[in-house]
Amino acid sequence: MTRVPFATREAMDAAGQAIWDEIETSRGGVARNYAALLNNPQAAGAMAGLGGYARYETPLPARVKALAVLTAAREACGHYVWTVNQGPAREAGLTDEIIAAIREYRAPAGFDDADATVVQFVLELLRQHRISDATFEAMRALVGNAGAVDVLIVSGYYHTLAHCLQALEVELPEGTTTALTY
Repeated sequence: MTRVPFATREAMDAAGQAIWDEIETSRGGVARNYAALLNNPQAAGAMAGLGGYARYETPLPARVKALAVLTAAREACGHYVWTVNQGPAREAGLTDEIIAAIREYRAPAGFDDADATVVQFVLELLRQHRISDATFEAMRALVGNAGAVDVLIVSGYYHTLAHCLQALEVELPEGTTTALTY
C-alpha cells in the first residue's frame, strides 16, 4: 500500500490545482506516480517539468532514450518505472532479449556497440558517479554533446523518479505486474 495517499485535485488549493492541471494536460491524465508526488504540489510540478523534457521533448533517438530509461530504472530497482516503460522500450525497437539482459544485469555484454555505449554510460554514472573518458567519447560520437547531456538528464530523472516511487511504495498500475527482482 502506498505510504502517502493519492492526492486528489479537489483536496488541493488553487496553486496545487494549477499544478495538477498542468500535469494532467501534459500527460493525458494523472497516473499513480504523480498522484503520490502531488502530496507536495510544488515539488511534483518541478519534477514534472524535468520529466516532460526527458519524456517528450528530448531529441534523443527513441532507442537511446529507452536504453537509458530501463538501465536507470533497473539500477534503482524501480518496479513502477521499469514496468510502465516496457511498452515504449519495445516500440523503440528493444527486443525481449535486450530488456532481459538489462533486467538480469548482463548488459551491456553482447550488445552492439551503440547500445553498449548507452548502457555503459548510464551504468558508470549511476554506479561510479563518474564516466570514463572512453565511455564519454563513445557517447559523444553517438549522440553529440547535447545528446550526451540529454542522456545524463534522462538517466537522472528516471533514476530519481524510480527511487521516489520505491520509497513511497507506489503500487503498479491496475492490471500490471513486474518481472523486476532485487
